[in-house]
Amino acid sequence: MTQALISLSGVNKSFGSLRALEDASIALRQGEVTAIVGENGAGKSTLAKIIAGILPMDTGAFNLDGGAVTNWSRRRAIEAGIGFVPQSLSFLKSLSITENHLLAKTGLRLDRKAASAELAEAASLMDMSLDLDAPVGRLSLAERQMGEIIAALADGARVLLLDEPTSALGPIEIDRLVAAIRKLAASGTSIGLVTHRITEVMRGADRITVLRAGRVVLDGQVGGLAGEDIARLMVGDRDRSAKEKTTSQSTWARLKVTDLSVKEGETVVLEGLSFSIRQGEILAIAGVAGASQPALAEALAGLRAIRGSVEVDGVEVSGDAVRTANADLAFIPENRADGVAADLTIAENASLFAMAGKTFRRFGTRRRAAERARGLEIIEAFDVRPPNPEAQAGGLSGGNQQKLLVGRELAEKPGVIVVHGPTQGLDLAASAGIRGALVRSAGEGAAVVVLSADLDELLEIGHRLVVLTHGRLVAEFDLSGPVDMTAIGRAMAGLPAQETPA
Repeated sequence: MTQALISLSGVNKSFGSLRALEDASIALRQGEVTAIVGENGAGKSTLAKIIAGILPMDTGAFNLDGGAVTNWSRRRAIEAGIGFVPQSLSFLKSLSITENHLLAKTGLRLDRKAASAELAEAASLMDMSLDLDAPVGRLSLAERQMGEIIAALADGARVLLLDEPTSALGPIEIDRLVAAIRKLAASGTSIGLVTHRITEVMRGADRITVLRAGRVVLDGQVGGLAGEDIARLMVGDRDRSAKEKTTSQSTWARLKVTDLSVKEGETVVLEGLSFSIRQGEILAIAGVAGASQPALAEALAGLRAIRGSVEVDGVEVSGDAVRTANADLAFIPENRADGVAADLTIAENASLFAMAGKTFRRFGTRRRAAERARGLEIIEAFDVRPPNPEAQAGGLSGGNQQKLLVGRELAEKPGVIVVHGPTQGLDLAASAGIRGALVRSAGEGAAVVVLSADLDELLEIGHRLVVLTHGRLVAEFDLSGPVDMTAIGRAMAGLPAQETPA
């Protein structure tokens, strides 16, 4: 076994009250591909960013080339040859790969010819042919991904960290990337591959570190493991025996989706989705963070151009946000900043989309007392702090903005509710309050769609769970009884339903 270029042990990292990593350890060795695997929120990206010097660890030991290191930073990581390619690509679309590469360099003189030569050499190493001088915005997503990897290599990266590099790539592009990663490892580069796709782990990795809830549950060789073993370790066992939820008795489909497809540029992010949700039902949608979940949430809310059909209570609303809202669909976006008007008060936000109604306006005049009363209702129901309806929403903490947003959207008793990441960043009490509100809304007759990175949350409140992987719905589970967690993990990891890689 070769010596570790980088090793971390006993790493702890918290964000406020959220423990992202607990006593985590990992080693990256020369000439090996180490897969860092786990479901959403497991801590895998946090671990990669600590290695890359983007995030500091709270406690733990960091070793580089066998020696202890303190005060690790992104600058020191770059100087040590640690390259990092994020999931959200960083190149400016108006510049070429060469120009983006130059932009990251320091010094008084920038040599474009030398930079082009460095990039061309790195591209040759990966057997890639790219137009280095075309604006990045004209390149395909796969070409942009390869361009960022090539730029990291051209900067002299001997350790390359790739955060979900295949999340938006097609099968052929994934094959090319896996082949390129294997070639880089053969040349001596150490690769840290953050991924949720077990098929890629089985094909491309030498070692694997599996994280669950911030802890390492497996660290070892890929050889001898089955894909199903990894899937089971990723999701673990969930005790759902004490969970109770309302049961839908209605057969009325309040939301019906038929053959829904969405493109981002030339990339298909959703393909051929069909499902319906009955009155009183909560449909939980699980998947791995990427383009598909926000695209689906926004498509249901009428905020995306789509192919196919979305119907609310029998009314066609496809691709029209105004018609969707008028059809009594409430939307709670993943980014609370997209739903809360920061420069308005709590009271004004609470009545924002009902302002034209008689409750808040009479004879053309705003009814300030009614706005304040609605604000107080939401403050009390969702424990929004400070409990002052005249407080400006922009001054609230993120969690309190989220509670205000959810309270406003549920206040008018909508018939269909689409919510993306309803409790992210909230403490246990606030999370329980919002989940309870969604369950009550379903009990009052709403059809609820919940997209979340928190699998426990989905299992707790959903009546049915579907798994969205690679832009398609690949599996469905009835949550009224025992659930095969291995099957859910397998579906989320992109493994076939009945077979796993050898």
